[in-house]
Amino acid sequence: GGSREPAAGSAPPDAPSPSRASQRRGVAGSRMRGAPQEEEQASSGGPQGNLGSRVLQQAMREAKLRERVRAGMDSGHMAGDGEGAAQVSELAQGDPEDLTRKQLQWMFKEIPGQSSVTFCYLLHCKTAVAPKVHPPLDAEAFEALYNEERHKFRTDRRFDILRRRRKRRNHFQLNAGYSEPEVQFQAEEPEFQERWRVQSIAEDVWKAEYYQHLYRKAHTDIPEVEPLATRKDRLADVFAASYRKHLLDQNRPVLTHELADFENPYMMKRSALERVLSERCVRNQLDERVMPRVLDKHPDLVKLRAEAALPPEVLEPLAAFRGDTRWSFDARERLAQKLEGVSSALEAVEAWPSAADVAEALPENAPVDPNQVGGGIYHPWRNHIGFESLVPSGVAGGTKFGQPPTVLEDQARRMRYPTLQRVAHTLPADPKWRAHVVRTIRVLERSKDWDFQSKLNAVNKMKDIYDGLKPSAEYTAQLDEKLPLNRVPSHLKRKFAKDKQYVKTFPKRFLLKKSFTRYRASLTADAPMKVSQAKHNFK
Repeated sequence: GGSREPAAGSAPPDAPSPSRASQRRGVAGSRMRGAPQEEEQASSGGPQGNLGSRVLQQAMREAKLRERVRAGMDSGHMAGDGEGAAQVSELAQGDPEDLTRKQLQWMFKEIPGQSSVTFCYLLHCKTAVAPKVHPPLDAEAFEALYNEERHKFRTDRRFDILRRRRKRRNHFQLNAGYSEPEVQFQAEEPEFQERWRVQSIAEDVWKAEYYQHLYRKAHTDIPEVEPLATRKDRLADVFAASYRKHLLDQNRPVLTHELADFENPYMMKRSALERVLSERCVRNQLDERVMPRVLDKHPDLVKLRAEAALPPEVLEPLAAFRGDTRWSFDARERLAQKLEGVSSALEAVEAWPSAADVAEALPENAPVDPNQVGGGIYHPWRNHIGFESLVPSGVAGGTKFGQPPTVLEDQARRMRYPTLQRVAHTLPADPKWRAHVVRTIRVLERSKDWDFQSKLNAVNKMKDIYDGLKPSAEYTAQLDEKLPLNRVPSHLKRKFAKDKQYVKTFPKRFLLKKSFTRYRASLTADAPMKVSQAKHNFK
């Protein structure tokens, strides 16, 4: 028959057969290239392409590979002359296997898709990849290293891809949205310049010194009748203190660099001096750490601290302990209370000439209102509700800043002594439980670490629990039955239990029997230990 034409893509009969190495290199390259090679074949005019297109594509790939290898040689990654050769000679000193691994790592990274085992071994034998290995490894050893490094390279690349895909992105932060640049206007007024700032700081110091002299002048011109007149409640002392406070309030300066309004000249001068030191004298952290110690030893501050007035935390407990129910730490408020009492007394004198009637008309002697606490609480005790405290309370920031106090907090601030009388009722009928609740009330009344609402909740819950318990006699009888041995000290026995005998005799070999029937001490046991009846009857 006639001769068959060669199939599309096959070599002609008279074409020279490629070498085995080139065939293996082509097969490996086709496996490594994958989809890009198929795209090139599809673009060449057919599913597989003809012989001319394949030869042209292979020639182009080899030309690109030679350029990349040559570029690597010029940059020092491959063996060459000059500085790159010097680096190669330095790296060539070491274990041949380690150097070969470095060659494979570089080839997998720099020439992906072209690093077949045949091509890599060819570059390795020609010492064209840095670092050089001389003499080169044999084919079997190189192929083993190649397979190991290729598996490691693919594993690392796969995990790297997974890590990038699993990374969660916050699209709210990536989407900045629409924003318009705000125009920043520079302060050009002279009040915001450095020179004016220095002058304002110096002015604050002058204001503090002025208030210091004003405070001393007020106490000199309006002196106290006695050294401890602030702790007394005479009309003359209260009037002098109220007039002195009015005079200081009308002439007290306001600092420019301080938001707080200090009534104490010590705090005003300390704040001004602290601003000067922090702005002009502090250079490092050591100076900032020793600055409070320097202020504490300043002569003027030492004198002002000794002359400062007592805070309400000191005087209010004394007035409450004395039994005052109408009193105020503010001298002007206390003067108004006294003048109101004088007016009531004069009106009573005009109406009733009897001294007893006048005494009953005074506000201090008014009858007790059962609803004096407010909120529908029956509170008929006398001298229990006192004056309102002026101790600063609340917070200086946060969500609770500026909120009014609760009803319970307002009631506690007006009590002379925040007792628990409002919950000391309907106590348990059992004597022992009743004694427990009373003891708890007395302890909580003197506890400073509990707030008033927590104290009330604790007592009410305790009463609810004791109301649901059995009488204490039943628990006492069971404890006496289970714990017959109750040894007490001899001096207590002679005093409280003269005729009682606290001696218990145990049967023979009771320890062995106890070892049979003791309870298994375990927190994870879901069932009690099973003991046979013979062990229970053991004698």
